Amino acid sequence: MATGVDFSHAGTEALYRERDGKLLIELELHSLMQIFNSFDPAPFHEKELDEDAEVYIYNIVGEFPLKKPLEIVIYVPSAEFSRETEHTLKEAIKNHFLYKKVLSDIDLRRLLQRGGRNMEIAVIFLFICLLIIRLLSTLESGLLKTTLSEGLTIIGWVAMWEPVNVFLYGWWPIVKKRNIYGKIVNMEVCVRTGSTENEKSSYCHLTSGTKP
Repeated sequence: MATGVDFSHAGTEALYRERDGKLLIELELHSLMQIFNSFDPAPFHEKELDEDAEVYIYNIVGEFPLKKPLEIVIYVPSAEFSRETEHTLKEAIKNHFLYKKVLSDIDLRRLLQRGGRNMEIAVIFLFICLLIIRLLSTLESGLLKTTLSEGLTIIGWVAMWEPVNVFLYGWWPIVKKRNIYGKIVNMEVCVRTGSTENEKSSYCHLTSGTKP
């Protein structure tokens, strides 16, 4: 069994570099097209991100509390760096995760609508089961009466589980995913030349328009 390993947020933070109080999520590209889905025919700033890049960014952001300041730093080859490249990458990341956030909102709305609809059906079904049980109570006692009464009680309450599960537990994962996407949309993105090991002099225009 591994010992001495710190899996707390503090231990995780030690794995990432920090600048101006923000942990850096760093991606090094050998080509600008690495970060994009090559099968997406849309213009650069509207392209979907490569699945690996999306999962990498999402998983790292998800490791930390939503209030933890994070920044995305992308290293591109010097030959491909320009103001247009910088703008393209920032817009592509923002648009991609904004789209993912919208999809999460849609999923949440559909889940709650389905939960509400199923709750109405389950309540009506439970009422019918309890009504039948009440009618059965007027009959003479017997094995059949007991079996039907207990069976209807169980079935009626089991029917309530799915909608109750939606409202108690089912919506939390979607809300968490939506919040992570929302955080990524509002994170600053810095585009540099060079690499994560050997940072070279470069322009780094943050969202605020300042230079480091």
